[in-house]
Amino acid sequence: MLGHARLVLAWAFIAVQSGTALKTEVLRAAEVEDAFVALHVKLHSTVAGLREQFNNNNGELRQAPVLPLLGKFQHGLERLLSDTMYTKDRRAALAELRSADASVQRLISSYSTWEASRRSHSLSTDSGILLEVAKVATSLETQLSQMKKAFQARKYSNEKRLKALRILVSASATKSNKDALHREEKYINELSAKRSKQFTKIRSVLDAVNNKDSKLLFGFVRAVHDATVNDDLHAMAIQ
Repeated sequence: MLGHARLVLAWAFIAVQSGTALKTEVLRAAEVEDAFVALHVKLHSTVAGLREQFNNNNGELRQAPVLPLLGKFQHGLERLLSDTMYTKDRRAALAELRSADASVQRLISSYSTWEASRRSHSLSTDSGILLEVAKVATSLETQLSQMKKAFQARKYSNEKRLKALRILVSASATKSNKDALHREEKYINELSAKRSKQFTKIRSVLDAVNNKDSKLLFGFVRAVHDATVNDDLHAMAIQ
């Protein structure tokens, strides 16, 4: 009987422990979900803040040299939010969101401290800012390379069409054929000019990052900081 009683007590203890472990795991899952939602809202607010800046002040930021860098940073956050919104592995998604939030904090912490001091000293570009800006610049450089390859492929295709049209016009110089040739030449020239301007602007930003241009870095950090200060106004995430 004593042995039986001990066995019953042992099983009861195991059952209690298992129930407690299960309850703890459920609680942890709930905490993960809460943290996931909170960070999703927070980063979504930062993206909304950047968009708001792009559209304010008569679009002045859209003409600023720092725009390609800011745009790449914004798109990176947008892609992360989109990729994680419906993921089933919340823990992995939470880790990614925390990493992105840490990047934002590294960018703005010095600026926030500077603002809190009423700008009583010069704002220095610390290693955290340089690290995060370099990461965005590397991603932007990869994009630039891809854009150039895509443009070359498209240009090659258009030039083949242009060559065919020239042969056609030399054989039959009708108004229709000449108009088609003129349109193709105009299209190629306009596209080449547009892409050249775009590539030059991006390259200029990348060179400024490599040279640690203080004006560009300040503009980037300030824009990210300003995008985060009105989170309550932008918090319209996954509801």
